Amino acid sequence: MADYPTRYLTGPLGKQTRPKAIEFHQTTLVQERRTLLHDVTLDIFEGESVALLGPPASGKSALLACVQGLIQPTRGEVRVLGTTLPPLPIEVRRQMGILPQQLDLARRETIAAYLQRFAAYYDVHLNSKQLTAYCTHYELEPSLQVADLSSRQARIFALAISLVHDPRLVLLDEPLSGLSAADQAAIWPYLQRIQREGRTLLCTFSPPLAEKYLSGYDLIVRLEQGRLMRQET
Repeated sequence: MADYPTRYLTGPLGKQTRPKAIEFHQTTLVQERRTLLHDVTLDIFEGESVALLGPPASGKSALLACVQGLIQPTRGEVRVLGTTLPPLPIEVRRQMGILPQQLDLARRETIAAYLQRFAAYYDVHLNSKQLTAYCTHYELEPSLQVADLSSRQARIFALAISLVHDPRLVLLDEPLSGLSAADQAAIWPYLQRIQREGRTLLCTFSPPLAEKYLSGYDLIVRLEQGRLMRQET
């Protein structure tokens, strides 16, 4: 695997010198007479970590679907790494790490084998030494069966899968949802680690959320009924 990229400058100076990773320009999405996104305009810069907050059905998942090229906006434009979407070119897709919403946790397969198979999908081929080091990085036992993971381990494993091909851009949709307070606290350090690795990070959260989980983000964006309500730096 390649070394982690160098962190870009943040703040006003950084935004003058870094390229844009994600661009929403007056993006509107209407499906079945329901407006999911209203005239969203937002720039996310390379190396920037962004927290997107909003209640269920606020448009967070629709926004991420647009970034993945899964949905064509009704009006406006979405650009990722300089490419207008959709379609999503394979070379751009390989630069994206997406938190899996569903994992086949019933598989009688080791963590190492699962990671190796997933990485190969992106033409990343890991040897046994690399797999062991990667699992250690996430405090996972390589020989553990996927079917035997606890809920906490399964979420950490999902994070590990989303990053195994060393992407520039990481999309995490509700990484803390459905977890107990203790498990959320255990996941938090892994999210902080991603913030420090120099990748572009877009992470969604639903309230209520402890304020400590928002520490370290370069930008906090609030979305309500498909509208960007507020941005905080």
